[in-house]
Amino acid sequence: MAAPTIDDFRQAAELSQWRLLLSPRFRAARNRVDRLNRRGRIQLGFLAFLGLAFWCAVFVFFYRVLTYFLSVPDFGPILTHKLLGMVFLTFFSILLFSNIVTSLSTFFLSRELERLVSAPVRRTTLFYARFGDTLLESSWMVLVFAVPAFLAYGIAHHAGPLFYLATILTLPPFLVIPAAIGVSITAILVNVFPARRTRDILVLLSIVGIAVLYLMLRMLQPEKLVNPEAFASFVQFLAAMQMPSSPLLPSTWAAEILYPLLSGNGGDSLFDLVLLTSTAVAFAILCEWLMSVLFLPGLSKAQEGRKAHLTQKPLWERSLQLLTFPFQPQSRLLMIKEIKTFFRDTSQWSQLILLLALVVVYVYNFSVLPLQGGLLVTFYFKNVIAFLNLALASFVIASVAVRFVLPSISLEGKSFWVAKCAPLALERLWWSKFWVGLVPMLVLGEILIVATNYYLHVIPLMMWLSTATLFCLTFGIVGLGLAVGAAYPKFDADNAAKVAAGVGGLVFMILCMSFIGAVVILEAWPVYALFMSRLHEETLSTLEMGSVIASLTTAFALTAGVFAVSTRYGIRRLGTIEP
Repeated sequence: MAAPTIDDFRQAAELSQWRLLLSPRFRAARNRVDRLNRRGRIQLGFLAFLGLAFWCAVFVFFYRVLTYFLSVPDFGPILTHKLLGMVFLTFFSILLFSNIVTSLSTFFLSRELERLVSAPVRRTTLFYARFGDTLLESSWMVLVFAVPAFLAYGIAHHAGPLFYLATILTLPPFLVIPAAIGVSITAILVNVFPARRTRDILVLLSIVGIAVLYLMLRMLQPEKLVNPEAFASFVQFLAAMQMPSSPLLPSTWAAEILYPLLSGNGGDSLFDLVLLTSTAVAFAILCEWLMSVLFLPGLSKAQEGRKAHLTQKPLWERSLQLLTFPFQPQSRLLMIKEIKTFFRDTSQWSQLILLLALVVVYVYNFSVLPLQGGLLVTFYFKNVIAFLNLALASFVIASVAVRFVLPSISLEGKSFWVAKCAPLALERLWWSKFWVGLVPMLVLGEILIVATNYYLHVIPLMMWLSTATLFCLTFGIVGLGLAVGAAYPKFDADNAAKVAAGVGGLVFMILCMSFIGAVVILEAWPVYALFMSRLHEETLSTLEMGSVIASLTTAFALTAGVFAVSTRYGIRRLGTIEP
């Protein structure tokens, strides 16, 4: 047996270093699980159950779509082939952008980079460790979608074991290619712009792109596709549809690997698999070379602090002073701080673009409703839709609140101890966050209700009732958001999305849905009685009028009670939080 050489020792040392660089992520996850108490384990089990239910829902959706397509003679296999290409192309696009955003943190903005760069670790070893971290963090969600989708493909086509083996061999190189491209693009951007400004630009462009795509898809009026008179043209459209199946796209190679195996015919699958794998290896090597040149200059530029341009304008300062004038000085300063913090974070205020697109599409949906017809349509149907719209608009407010109101306490971070140690009543902190969150929610909700009721041409009673109800509901929703945010704080979260996606977000949405549903149920009888009396031109009896007043009073008492209880609990909970 030959004696080990220096190269053998060097390779073993590099492998050990690479394993050590990746181990903190897995050790941290294991330690969090080990430290869970009984309540935490129950919550973890519940979240695992929700994840499994979601996974099963994705599988059922793809399986039913594929079985329906395959039931169409001749045309079905074409549709399943195109759908497979669309799945891979969608995954590739998501992975590309996700890797660009993730690599900004893993390669240039991570807190541990200062220790890693100064450690006796080779740049190649550090690159592949960071590359693997980026690949894992940006691709796990796609795998959650991919596994049930490909499993549904195999079961629907009665594929053999070779299809599942090919899927396992295809996914790793398919994930590596967008990761290498994303890391390379990030390295170039960081050397042109500072890293923090690059992240802001990417976040803003992604939000604008999603909003524009959302508006374009809605303005195409896809509901016309269910019109039987247009079915023939729809079939012609599908027959003439051309997928962007360029032979240069890795998504095309991946689809051509798997699709022939669904029918038991390998075809050129081996060639496409070799092409995909060799391209992944080549892109990883090119990315390593590029990072060896651009990593240290980009890391140096990443140390530039964030600049606040908008919130330092004199006009901006005067506007904030004017808006907060009715409040006491301490509360005014806290509210100004909240507003400035919001607009200095691009990942926060850029969500307003998506919110604007949501409002436009929401109102547009009501403007194109087919409401022409007889008396039953022009009166009863319109007002029933308006009443149901009250619940829908309330759910929209709750969805926005879980993203903006719920995380507001957690976003204080470790600096929350300053508020606790300062000669300041925590009640002022609570109310400053409450008013900053309430006013935009009220404006959004009233715009949705008034605009949609205008297009529906509802009776004045329905207009006033829905407007007043949503006004009261918003107080309860914002109060619940702050109360749940105080009950489930996450001061270590670096963005609001992580707070909203946690246990607190789930609890908040369950409470809001129950709250909104109870109010809508309480108002259902009064609305029905008033509509029927108006439709038949009859006067309500004394008993009916009493029941209407009692139901409306109970609904108002419920909203007031939810607001009072959540406010009292939230303020008391602030005093017990340990940052």
